[in-house]
Amino acid sequence: MKQLSRQDIRQRLLDILLNFYDFCHQNGLNPYLCAGTLLGAVRHGGFIPWDDDIDTCLDRVSYEKLMRIAKKGDTFNGHYKIVDFRFENSSYPFIKIVDLETKMSQEFENDEADYLWIDVFPMDGLPADVNKQKRLYRRVTFVREVQMLSFAKANGRTLVKKLVKPLIIPLAKIYGLKRANKRLNKLAQTYDYRQTGWIGDVLWGEFGKETLSVKEYFQSTTMSFEGHKFETMACWDKYLTMLYGIDYMAIPPKSKRVDHRLTAWLR
Repeated sequence: MKQLSRQDIRQRLLDILLNFYDFCHQNGLNPYLCAGTLLGAVRHGGFIPWDDDIDTCLDRVSYEKLMRIAKKGDTFNGHYKIVDFRFENSSYPFIKIVDLETKMSQEFENDEADYLWIDVFPMDGLPADVNKQKRLYRRVTFVREVQMLSFAKANGRTLVKKLVKPLIIPLAKIYGLKRANKRLNKLAQTYDYRQTGWIGDVLWGEFGKETLSVKEYFQSTTMSFEGHKFETMACWDKYLTMLYGIDYMAIPPKSKRVDHRLTAWLR
């Protein structure tokens, strides 16, 4: 197998994104750039220099439509595949679009779907009451920690994690990855944004950092990423400010620049 350079990896990820957007548009779906990928588009015009992944999102109604499409045929354009824990081919509670022509390995995680990928997060309903939001995120965060530990490697980025992870990973495995993913999926859909009027990344986000009104979220615009135009939310400035702070355009110190530490090859 041929090992891929970082530039090669980014080109493969961009190809996944382009093909996924085309596939979605052909099926009446409109994904958004989100999280670090949207930040990279705004601040760098593309990938964050030290980053190596791509984040997209779909509102829950569209997300479930994508799941129904995938049940009929999960592979498109030859070598791109829709994977999800509900298909029993991913360790994560959200959709990933993988490139079947690649193989990859991450330093801190074990995942049986060992391909280069982009993430597709569902945007779910949130209650208008802030205290109810906080309680929901508290429950989700606890289960998410269990979920991540249930398939994590025993090593860690810090000394504390290197010491603690070997002790608590066995407990997480007892709870079980499949059980944790099912619980997260159910918790994320506690509220329907069509009824509450509020939407956010409940499944994989943090309290108070991605809470938007439905009206704001569904007003879209285009953003340039690596020379291509992709849809995202028109309120991107508010979104990025909530997620990364008012100084999101500032370059963080080296100590806060985190990547997936992955290695990839062509199969």
